[in-house]
Amino acid sequence: MVNKIVKKSLLITFSALMTYGLFAAPSKRDVDRYVYTKYSNATSGGSQAEWGALNCHDPKIFQDDDGTYYVYSTDAAIGGAGQKGIQIRKSTDLVHWECLPRSATQKKWDKAWLQWLGYNAVTASTWAPTVIKQNGLYYMFHGIITDVRSAGYPDAAITLAIASSAEGPFYPAALAASKDEVIAEALNKIGVEYSQSNLVRYTYYDRSFDFDAPESVTEFDCYNTGAYDTHNKMEADINSFSYGFGCIDPEFVADVATGKNMIYEIGGRKCYALTYGSWKGGIALMYVDALSLKSVSPDGQEMNAPADSKDGAFGICIAGGYGAAYEGAQVIYNSDTGYYYIFVSMGGLENEYRVGVGRSKTLDGPYFDAGGKTMYLDPMIASRYHEFGSKIMGGEELKGEFGWRCPGGQSIMRSKDGKILFACHSRTNFKPGYFFFLQIRQMFFTQDGWPVLNHNEYYEDDDFTEKLAPLSPADLAGTYNAVLTVRSSKIEHYTPYGEGSVADVHIDDAVPTPSQELTLNEDGSIGGKTYSGSWKLMEDGYTVELLLKDAKGAEIGTFKGYALSAVDWAIKNPVARKVISFTSIDSEKTGEYFWGNKKNK
Repeated sequence: MVNKIVKKSLLITFSALMTYGLFAAPSKRDVDRYVYTKYSNATSGGSQAEWGALNCHDPKIFQDDDGTYYVYSTDAAIGGAGQKGIQIRKSTDLVHWECLPRSATQKKWDKAWLQWLGYNAVTASTWAPTVIKQNGLYYMFHGIITDVRSAGYPDAAITLAIASSAEGPFYPAALAASKDEVIAEALNKIGVEYSQSNLVRYTYYDRSFDFDAPESVTEFDCYNTGAYDTHNKMEADINSFSYGFGCIDPEFVADVATGKNMIYEIGGRKCYALTYGSWKGGIALMYVDALSLKSVSPDGQEMNAPADSKDGAFGICIAGGYGAAYEGAQVIYNSDTGYYYIFVSMGGLENEYRVGVGRSKTLDGPYFDAGGKTMYLDPMIASRYHEFGSKIMGGEELKGEFGWRCPGGQSIMRSKDGKILFACHSRTNFKPGYFFFLQIRQMFFTQDGWPVLNHNEYYEDDDFTEKLAPLSPADLAGTYNAVLTVRSSKIEHYTPYGEGSVADVHIDDAVPTPSQELTLNEDGSIGGKTYSGSWKLMEDGYTVELLLKDAKGAEIGTFKGYALSAVDWAIKNPVARKVISFTSIDSEKTGEYFWGNKKNK
């Protein structure tokens, strides 16, 4: 799996947050000050309760019944500081985030905790959670990565934890009823018991640790197993397509038009679809019982005890494969467009991470990006995986502003008031690479059914809420800093910002794409040194279309999307943050995204 260990030893203090408090209704001045200081004041020192948006990795965004937003994330932190066991942040406005001082498990992540889950390993880290609420309880699937690679020890697992509060404590499913009376009463009411807590395990079996292993076992073998049967069934040799599904990044399939999890009937049983996996065998699609969340085989049999894995019981590959570095996947459905969409984080975590997207009419694919390229890779193209998946979020930098790199670990949800939110972590171009932050953006779908992001972080205050609303052609006319995404498999030596070592990276994802200047003229033409073409604003006042050409007049593509008022968090001048922004995609030719912010005079 991609290395997610952060080695440096720095923390953060957000002086602006401490100045006016997190959950008081912030004034416009306070919000402006926080936006201005979120990155510029990120410094060493402080406790977990002071982190705010810093140290957030693989965020899962969730909204509780009272409207409060929560983000649950991997227990990564600069220098390994803070508590193990899934960080929790909360917010009422999607702008300010309070990091709770205690982890979701609210227990030291030690040998005793692991033994609750049936592990013999000494230490572990918790990764990439997802949370849903039903039956009056909070259910969390998350990954566990151990530090032991020997016979009988799993490298990774996805396990279920349950809580009676969004802020925890979360307990392993098999122990939850004995630890919390509210949980016990709710589970008794629905008639569900848990004999163990794991959904699926991944084992990397090294024969050199087990001299008594059968001759049929190769030197390195991979397994995906259920329950406690660690060496249940050998999936395949390390070099094959079925090189196991990495047990990380679980996520439910939900409809972003309704905010509800999708229901599927498997063998007469109501089930949720769940994705997980990483760069080993690809992204897996499997099913769990919609009431108990226990794994379900393709014939509808609930698997709650050691059992032989039936074909497909632990998932079928729907994207990636053959070692392509896809992970952090989420599949969403949009009943308004009639498509399923798969979002994947890809590449080296610390130097070339980015998010790609493709869509399909069916849950199990095939998924294609907006340029018609497959997301399901075979041995001939797997090494070129950076070319696939339209680049909805990547490293980018507007001229003269703070810039971002390595965005990923994305999470998408529909809020109770109808916003579609896209959460991710990002590193920066202006601080060392071991600083990583939570970012929230709003997502929209074009009339052609493709997702686009407002590339500015979400903002609201007492008199501004980010939304699509009518603008005039005069509002849009002006000079913009704009980014056209680029994808390739070209590898070069590169030293990321703030890092001391040179790495071989996919250069078009490792180096943030710099903006180019263009002008949207009032007569509908596009001017500038780099681009030409034409643009138009539709009757609704926010749908835009840009016929983009290069400076010599050669057509690049037709980009469709939206224009809106936004707040540019990356502007270094704290006074001029309100901007007009456009976001668009070419789904007819290149499959690339094109977005920009209007320059304030």
